[in-house]
Amino acid sequence: MRALAPLRAPARAAAASVPAARRHPARRGQGTAELLLVHGALLLVMVQALYPLVWVLFGSLKTKQEIIGNIWGPPLAPVVSNYVEAWRMAGMGTRILNSVTVTGLALALLVLVATPCAYAVTRLRFPGRALVLGFVVAAMLVPPQVMAIPLFIVARDLSLINSLPGIALIHAASAMPLAIFIMRGFFLTLPAELEDAARMDGAGRLATLVHVMLPLIRPGIALVLIFGFIEIWNDFFLAFLLLRRPELQTIPLGLVAFFQQYDSLWNLYFAALTIVTLPVVAVFLLMQRQFIAGLTAGAVKA
Repeated sequence: MRALAPLRAPARAAAASVPAARRHPARRGQGTAELLLVHGALLLVMVQALYPLVWVLFGSLKTKQEIIGNIWGPPLAPVVSNYVEAWRMAGMGTRILNSVTVTGLALALLVLVATPCAYAVTRLRFPGRALVLGFVVAAMLVPPQVMAIPLFIVARDLSLINSLPGIALIHAASAMPLAIFIMRGFFLTLPAELEDAARMDGAGRLATLVHVMLPLIRPGIALVLIFGFIEIWNDFFLAFLLLRRPELQTIPLGLVAFFQQYDSLWNLYFAALTIVTLPVVAVFLLMQRQFIAGLTAGAVKA
């Protein structure tokens, strides 16, 4: 038996060198089937998500008669002039400028206020900190429609109706709880030794936040900006509630007014939808790395 021991070692080494898939054909077939199932499910989800956008794009390049006769297929002869006509008839220039103004002001105010608030709730020790955090979480659960009447009364008393900066302020306040909650998760992932080292170098709380903490939570800031941009850019409820003058209307209000006035011109309506969708798609494509990093980096520590 001892004489056979040297012969068994090479045999074991040879068996170990054979891939597991070759040694177990059934397991290899099971892994291939699971892979095909996962890819099939992902392909189905991708088609479900992308085809409505492609369908709107196809419709924006058709004539009115072709939309009726060819609903689902691609355009036979693309009509690019639909975009020019939709831009002129819907007054897209003014409404896009209004939406950019409201979104830019709201996002700047949101990041400027939510960042120190999240830092204070995460790092500072003060009485009632858990209660403040509870209020932040509770505010995320309140539907905005419930606050319609009180919000309108407060906005009227503060002269925020028919004011682009006023609605930007309300948008920032509405998105504040979610922004604080997201940034708090990122601050929790940073070790306290960084702040201790900064204090030993003579930095105060504000200098530590600006020069040490903020560069490390850039994915969280990007995540807040992306979520805030999508919510504010597509908002209809607050704009409908607070903006009464036509020259102050944002894009969602303009699209509704355009559809009510020209409800039979589906090709122009699809062209207007494509125009206002492109900025959202462009922002996501430009910031997709920060978006993915923000979704994963802030979920390490609770």
